Amino acid sequence: MTFAVPAQQLSRPSVPLCSQVGFRKGTTQPFGWLRFSLVGLALLMVSCPLVTSPATDPSHSTCLTEACIRVAGKILESLDRGVSPCEDFYQFSCGGWIRKNPLPDGRSRWNTFNSLWDQNQAVLKHLLENATFNSSSEAERKTQRFYLSCLQVERIQELGARPLRDLIDKIGGWNITGPWDQDNFMEVLKAVAGTYRATPFFTVYVNADSKSSNSNIIQVDQSGLFLPSRDYYLNRTVLAAYLDYMEELGLLLGGQPASTREQMWQVLELETQLANITVPQDQRRDEEKIYHKMSISELQALAPSVDWLEFLSFLLAPLELSDSEPVVVYGTDYLQQVSDLINRTEPSVLNNYLIWNLVQKTTASLDRRFESAQEKLLETLYGTKKSCTPRWQTCISNTDDALGFALGSLFVKATFDRQSKEIAEGMISEIRSAFEEALDMLAWMDEKTRQAAKEKADAIYDMIGFPDFILEPKELDDVYDGYEVSEDSFFQNMLNLFNFSAKVMADQLRKPPSRDQWSMTPQTVNAYYLPTKNEIVFPAGILQAPFYARNHPKALNFGGIGVVMGHELTHAFDDQGREYDKEGNLRPWWQNESLAAFRNHTACMEEQYSQYQVNGERLNGLQTLGENIADNGGLKAAYNAYTAWLRKHGEEQRLPAVGLTNHQLFFVGFAQVWCSVRTPESSHEGLVTDPHSPARFRVLGTLSNSRDFLRHFGCPAGSPMNSGQLCEVW
Repeated sequence: MTFAVPAQQLSRPSVPLCSQVGFRKGTTQPFGWLRFSLVGLALLMVSCPLVTSPATDPSHSTCLTEACIRVAGKILESLDRGVSPCEDFYQFSCGGWIRKNPLPDGRSRWNTFNSLWDQNQAVLKHLLENATFNSSSEAERKTQRFYLSCLQVERIQELGARPLRDLIDKIGGWNITGPWDQDNFMEVLKAVAGTYRATPFFTVYVNADSKSSNSNIIQVDQSGLFLPSRDYYLNRTVLAAYLDYMEELGLLLGGQPASTREQMWQVLELETQLANITVPQDQRRDEEKIYHKMSISELQALAPSVDWLEFLSFLLAPLELSDSEPVVVYGTDYLQQVSDLINRTEPSVLNNYLIWNLVQKTTASLDRRFESAQEKLLETLYGTKKSCTPRWQTCISNTDDALGFALGSLFVKATFDRQSKEIAEGMISEIRSAFEEALDMLAWMDEKTRQAAKEKADAIYDMIGFPDFILEPKELDDVYDGYEVSEDSFFQNMLNLFNFSAKVMADQLRKPPSRDQWSMTPQTVNAYYLPTKNEIVFPAGILQAPFYARNHPKALNFGGIGVVMGHELTHAFDDQGREYDKEGNLRPWWQNESLAAFRNHTACMEEQYSQYQVNGERLNGLQTLGENIADNGGLKAAYNAYTAWLRKHGEEQRLPAVGLTNHQLFFVGFAQVWCSVRTPESSHEGLVTDPHSPARFRVLGTLSNSRDFLRHFGCPAGSPMNSGQLCEVW
């Protein structure tokens, strides 16, 4: 459960491993603030039409610090003052930003999160390419070697497709490119899904047991589709582009034109059959219903086409497993149907599909021809034109994926303001108090459930900035011990990473889950809630403007990072998070009457968001329900915390020229976090796959349910922002 959608979706997004808020990755001063001279500021104050008339109370004096002038200029630049805030608050807040931010070349979307991550990448580039780079940590030195190996473009071009062809031959061949071993389904499955961590047919991982969160357990879930979701396999235009891509990669790896296309068509048909039995994400939101614990022997009876003990023993070697080893299966019907599908599919097609999964996993490490082939498919899927992304940016992202915490050590030491951690902890405490006070006001909740909810809110563990181990060289080195990295073989570094990640996974099975094990790297511009640990995490990457800055008005900080904090805290009580108790265990702890009332309130929100449309296509109010609950609850908790801060500390100075009260500024600051542009194709992909609502409706939907927003902007009943019916859960 995240604040924004990551740039690359992880597997099993529907089961609440963690809840996030935004996109991905960040540094300081994300937008290059406009610098206004005092003369220019005076002109602005005369010329800018005001939303409200400033009060004459001397406590409402104007802040004229450099920081206030900068942020005021940024806010004014983003506004569209030709639109009434009660007509369309998103356009009012973001219209100027949208006009000034056309989509960059090669991008399918552009927003605050992308901008911040681009700046973080620039910082990381400087650190890794520094001629005086000298670290006492071997993990940090591995990070630099990995990054430099990715930059060895001439070497990568020189090798061409040979590294992957050699790997395919080592595994037993591929019918598309040459001879293959015809009786080795299990051997190829173990190599592709075990050694190299691709996910054909299903995905296997080790994670906390949702019903016994102090222990880790093997988990199995549906997987195996290359396209963004099952719906894409119904789109003929997409399928044609995908088949062309499959054929082109087959030819680059040595296939013959006629036979390659025919065999790739068979693989695509198999994937389409997989899509048909894949359960849609909006039908997987109730984990109580999809959680099935069983032994390996029971799993064998459920899906007999795979030798599960052999496969899992290989995957988790050197651990010793037996038929009685417990496994959690998410989707028994799916696995049963997958087993039937494997049994009735020709061995050559199964082999081609397995190796195709390996090809997908590894081609990003090959030469430019493979990248060019993918760009054509991405244009169909996301509307992106030819990418102009510099190689160094691609390599920073790859390094973040491979050695993210070692990279995070460099990032934190260079950029993170330690005092921000203390301030953030104070804000979380204030927002938690505001949330708990709001619980007392809920007429629909019985006292026993209310008390249990307060205890859960009190028990939420918060982690801010970075895990402590990354600043201890020995501990950091231990995390990456066994991962071999050389400066002259990017492809081999990637293969070593896949193998290393499998060993790390095996090492976790017999250990209890650790709070030090974060699901995001410190440089990530995002945040998340993890229900099995009942914890909220805010990496250093998001603790920067426009979300947070020490010298910004509290109204902006509470409207920015404060809403993020409230969002993550509310995830503990959304339609999925509410199923977990304060210890992080999946169990019923609600009284029946409160549960029925909760569902009535969430039904209102589901219906509300299902009415919104993007390019004539409706949102899925059920798929986005958890994030919408978190958006609404997070805004309310953050605003209440801000008003509590004002009662304690007194009114803030106002920003110059913007013509907004500080209460209004809170809501504008919240809205401007979500200013974004997106291609129609990317918008469609978001509607189909993303558990978050589109940015526009994260603003409009949330604020139209906020009594505080409607009061401070004076939006009359019947106006577009005030329908007269508010959907409130928390």
